[in-house]
Parts: sequence; C-alpha cells; structure tokens
Amino acid sequence: YYGVQCCLAIFEGRKSDIKRVFVSHDNEEVFDHVLSWAHRRNVPYRIVSDEELARVSSTEHHEGVCLEARPLELLTPAALVRKVSDLQRGVLLLLEGVENPHNVGAILRTACFFGVDGVLLQSKNITNLSGAACRIAEGAAEHLPIAFTQDYGPTFAALKQRGFSFVATTPHQARSIYSVKWPNKFVLMFGTEGTGLSEAALELADLRVVVPRVGPLESLNVSAAVSSIL
Repeated sequence: YYGVQCCLAIFEGRKSDIKRVFVSHDNEEVFDHVLSWAHRRNVPYRIVSDEELARVSSTEHHEGVCLEARPLELLTPAALVRKVSDLQRGVLLLLEGVENPHNVGAILRTACFFGVDGVLLQSKNITNLSGAACRIAEGAAEHLPIAFTQDYGPTFAALKQRGFSFVATTPHQARSIYSVKWPNKFVLMFGTEGTGLSEAALELADLRVVVPRVGPLESLNVSAAVSSIL
C-alpha cells in the first residue's frame, strides 16, 4: 500500500495488519507517530530515498510512503446484503466491469464522501483492490463496505427481497436525475465507459436515469458520473 492518506487510514484502522514500513526522508515528520509505534512494537521500518520507495512500491506515485500489510478484508456479497438489510433509507453502488484502478479509487473516495452504504464491484478479471486504487481512494477503502463478485444475480435477488430498487445510469431511454422520484433505498448501477451497462443490468432496472448534458459530448468519465449523481 502506498500514498499518504491511504497509509494513514490503514494505521488508524488496522495497524495490527502492518508488517513493514518504508518512509521517505521528506515524510519523517508526517509519519513520526507511525515510526514510533513501529519501533515500540518491533515492526521493521526504514527511512529510504524516493528511488528505493519506487522500487519497493513498484510505482513512482508512492507519495513518500509504503506499507507492507495484510490485504484489506473485503466482504462477501452475502455479507454486504446482511449489512444493509435493516436500512430504511440507503444507497449501494454497483460497478459493472469498471476495472481501471484510477476510476475505482476515485469512485470509492466519492462514495465515502457522500455516505454510500456499500459498493459491489462486478468483474471477471479482478477480485481485490490494487495499491493504485487504494491510493486514489485516499483512505476511503478502509471505511466502505466493499464486495467483489463475478455474478451479481443472486445478490440482486437478495436485495430485491429486502426492498431495494435498482437504478441504471444510461443515456438511453432514461429520465433526468432532476425529474425522478428517488426510492428510499436503491442500488445505483454504473457500467464501463466504452459500452455502459449490459443488457442484463438494464433489464433488472426499475428506473433509468441520466445526467442531462449541455455540451456536445454524450457521456462523462464513469467516476465523474458517479460524483454528479451522488
């Protein structure tokens, strides 16, 4: 894990998962409390150059810190359903096939800021959050209920039984986000930028919404669309 806010959030929320700490000379003061903790707990730590941090973290975008830590424990889809079962009002996000770590990270940050109750990521290729996604999320991944799935059908059936509606974001046969009556609790669905939501997702939707455009471009970057609608 790397990035200042990401690593600070890990330290605040699950410091027992940290195995090693690498901090640049420029960040010694910012992470002084982390280094003091590591010293007291005999957790290996090093003050290193930016070049060595780039080697350890495999990126130039480390922001002067890298933690070796156990992977973030994500929820199963069933556990996510249980977590939101008793909500009277709430919003979940479904990201269908959204895999770019910069988009995923930006969406998690926005979702956390607006108090989204959980995020379900559907992908056939990834099953966990990358270091890049966690850095872009600025610590949000440590606070949000997050689950990965390859097939969201069973999860949607369980959410439907618990009173959730499904809102698809699409420019096709959709109503403006300003003209609809929003359900008390719903799953807000976003697809990939290239193809949007699948036909299967659109068929599940109780409502289709769109951000009304003013300029000539048809669509927003998916993370910008999430921000606009939330």
